[in-house]
This record gives sequence, structure tokens and C-alpha cells, in this order.
Amino acid sequence: ELFKIPLDKNKFFLEAHPKLRPVDFATDGVFLCGSAQAPKLIEEAISQASAAASRACTILSRKFIETEGAISVVNEAKCIGCGTCVTVCPYNASSLYDVTVKVEEVTYTTKKSKINAASCKGCGSCAASCPAGAITAQHFSSKEIGEAIDAFEKGVKSISIDKGFVEVTV
Repeated sequence: ELFKIPLDKNKFFLEAHPKLRPVDFATDGVFLCGSAQAPKLIEEAISQASAAASRACTILSRKFIETEGAISVVNEAKCIGCGTCVTVCPYNASSLYDVTVKVEEVTYTTKKSKINAASCKGCGSCAASCPAGAITAQHFSSKEIGEAIDAFEKGVKSISIDKGFVEVTV
């Protein structure tokens, strides 16, 4: 529950993809091996543990880790600290933290949401479910998406969107 890793009907952990990513979870940097997935023979568990260790080494051997460009952002002024984003995030990227607020002579503590950019995959689940509208997915604007659709309807070869500017190649 802490890492938001899905379970199958028998309460074993589910991998990201049984054929393409058999030891990976949807959350980056968390790997699966052995009987946590299902009952296995020792040889299978050791083989899977080697694969999980190898996957971990590929991350640890990098000088830096590239993150997704499309992430969600919280407007702290709008956030009501309800925790809906924490509940719905499949990547465990959203969390709540305490904020001390002082209004005139009254001081109180409330919760606010924050999103870990390194863990966020930009799926937009948090933005779609936020009752206060405090979270926005930093993808393309509605204008950019509309212009891209219009351009494809006209039969363009390619579209490049960069920092709000749309370049169309006919």
C-alpha cells in the first residue's frame, strides 16, 4: 500500500508487464522477485533476483536520471489538503506535508499537496481528480492541441510544439 503496487486476486504483487518488464513495477526503482510475485522454485527465485539486481544496477550506474518532461504541478494557494491526489496517484508521486498558516493572531497547521517531479509520469490522474482544481498537468495547452489537430486534418507532414509555439510542415 505504501508504494501503491497492485496486487492480483491472490494478494501477490503484479509486475508492470509480464513479458516486457517481468521484474519491474510501475513505480521506477522498485523491483519484484521471488515468491512476492507467486510461489516459485528456488532456482526461479534466484534467477528473478539476479534480474531485479541487474535492473537496479542499470539505474545506479547512471550519472544522472532523466525524468519525464510532462509532470503535474500543485497551486498551493488553491490546495485544500484533502489527499485525493495521494490516493489516486499510481506512481506514488504525490504526498501531503504540513504548512503553518497565520491569519491575524491565529496560527494553525494544515496540509498541502506536493508532487515529486522525479516520480511523476504526467498521467494527469491527480489533476483530473482534484476537487479544488489545484493541480494542473504541464503538458500541452488546449490551444496547442487544437492547432495540432487542425493541422493534421489539413494533411501536414509534421508538427513541432516548443514553448507555446507551433511549427507546421506541409
